[in-house]
Amino acid sequence: MALENVVSARKPYLDVAKLLAVLSVIYVHSSITYNPVRRTIGAFFMPVFFVIYGIASSKRPLRSAPEVWEFFLKKVKSLLVPYVLWSMIYAPSIDLTFCKGVVYGTNYSLGQAQTNMVLWFLPCMFIAVCLFQIYGNILSKISSKTGRAVYTVLAMGVCIAVSLWLQPWTPCFFGFDLAFTGCLFMIIGGGVAGFGEYWEKRPIYVKIICCVFLFGVTYISVTRNLPYLQEEGYQGVTMARGIYGRYDLFLCGAIAGSLAILILAVLLRKVRLFAYMGRFSLVIMAIHHLLFYFVTPFCTPLQERRYGAYLYPAAVMLCCFLICIPICFLVEWAVPELNGKNGGTQRQQPAAPQIDADKRGVNVAE
Repeated sequence: MALENVVSARKPYLDVAKLLAVLSVIYVHSSITYNPVRRTIGAFFMPVFFVIYGIASSKRPLRSAPEVWEFFLKKVKSLLVPYVLWSMIYAPSIDLTFCKGVVYGTNYSLGQAQTNMVLWFLPCMFIAVCLFQIYGNILSKISSKTGRAVYTVLAMGVCIAVSLWLQPWTPCFFGFDLAFTGCLFMIIGGGVAGFGEYWEKRPIYVKIICCVFLFGVTYISVTRNLPYLQEEGYQGVTMARGIYGRYDLFLCGAIAGSLAILILAVLLRKVRLFAYMGRFSLVIMAIHHLLFYFVTPFCTPLQERRYGAYLYPAAVMLCCFLICIPICFLVEWAVPELNGKNGGTQRQQPAAPQIDADKRGVNVAE
């Protein structure tokens, strides 16, 4: 039976991985210093979203114009519609400056538009998803294993070359330079598509040891990369601005950290609340800056305590997560469009007998 004709249930560990990734975003954004933990998390907390998409994507080729159009509209609705809605929610006024910033779609331009700068991720993901689909379409036309392997390596090389070539001209429209790096991580994710199934069968102690080892590799990569980042005036990787330091060290830390998050997600896959909340990674990511205004006053006293640089962002992260639980229920019921869903479709049962990225827990816009 063809791969695209197999029905696949949603994979809870991918939803958990998305939750862990977005909680990492909150930790980094609330951290008061560039301590080693923040630097380490900052190396992988955005790349892991692209890796997750690559793992869960069906890579089903689009064979006709209607299929291409359907794919395009689906990604517009799940990524660009919530992007515009959230941008409008955060903006103090809708004027020409706002429109220019949102249309350009970068971290910097969103700052100029006085809206939430973290929303750069959505247009960037849109471009990366389109690039990954093009990669998959071409891959489907290659029959030999050797040819597919050579093509994949060449595609990864092109992604790296274009990302590095476009860096001097950043910020690029819709984060085009960042999208090629994102597509690279998607290709890597596609190469480990059976990751969850493999690690579910491994003993718990093996998973824990591998998690610790991979986080250690990430920390070492970040530490070695720090002097190169400081040359650019940064204290850590800032993917939103295309600040990678030495690109090979960035890739090493990002891949190792992403795999560690995925193994940790396999460990926590049976926690149903985590899997459920992972479906709302877009909402949590979009709203956490607003929640800071309410949460930080209660957590601020922790800054004066020993290890306050670590305790404070952890407390902010936990509080934001707890507050987001009822908010996500409300969004699912009242405004599913804010989570990349069409109103009225959220509760329908899947009917099409095909593997779809959204049904496998990949859609970061959920």
